Amino acid sequence: MLDIDLREAHDARANDSAFGALDVPQRRDLVRRPRDETLPFRVRVVDSEADLLRVQALRQLAYGRHLPQMAASFGLPDPIDRQPDVTIFYAEDKASGELVGTARVQSNRTRPLQIERSVALPAERSEQLLSEITRLSVLPGYVHPVRLALVKASHLYCIAMQIGGVLAGSRRTLLRSYQNLGFVDLFDDARMVPLAHAGGLEHRILFRDTVTSEAASRERAHPDYHFVFRTYHPDIQIFDAVHSRALQGAARAVDAPWSRAA
Repeated sequence: MLDIDLREAHDARANDSAFGALDVPQRRDLVRRPRDETLPFRVRVVDSEADLLRVQALRQLAYGRHLPQMAASFGLPDPIDRQPDVTIFYAEDKASGELVGTARVQSNRTRPLQIERSVALPAERSEQLLSEITRLSVLPGYVHPVRLALVKASHLYCIAMQIGGVLAGSRRTLLRSYQNLGFVDLFDDARMVPLAHAGGLEHRILFRDTVTSEAASRERAHPDYHFVFRTYHPDIQIFDAVHSRALQGAARAVDAPWSRAA
């Protein structure tokens, strides 16, 4: 009878809810609070020419280690960096000030993703708001979890932008790293696809669902679960105004905006 009453009340006033069942006291020793964790680096969004030049240099260094024949091209200006639906994250080591990681996220809100030049998306994804992560680069030899932090930054960004999932192309050598970050094959046959925007090299096409990734990571006990979903990292500063208000109670002054729309 109670269930029927609650359902009828909900149908009559869709914005009202009955919270009587939530008033039952909880044992204090069973309540777990999320933890805070500081990182040895900060993750931010590129918003200046100086930042972009540093990102280009890191791309050249990181990709040159695995693809020496293409290293120089990764250090050149890339028109994709300045498209309206593109956001570039970078990680900077606190102690040295050195750039230690970067990733680029493009959404398909106004134009197709780069990966769609090389492969047709499945029907269930073709009309979904998606993003693609590219140029994921980490300073060789840097031992801290910067790659994972960049993926977390992209996940939080996609939630804020109402993006349903993230696509990524992975070479065989990096496949395990992406899988440990919660990505799964987009296609059941695990095909390798030559990607035009990656020099024609073959890649596995991977996908991470923004909506279901928390439950999927928890169920499979993914190594990234607690880092991404159960820990607050104040050093992932991709929403500067919100971060500043949370810490200081007021928005900080900002420099003149970069010439590229975010």
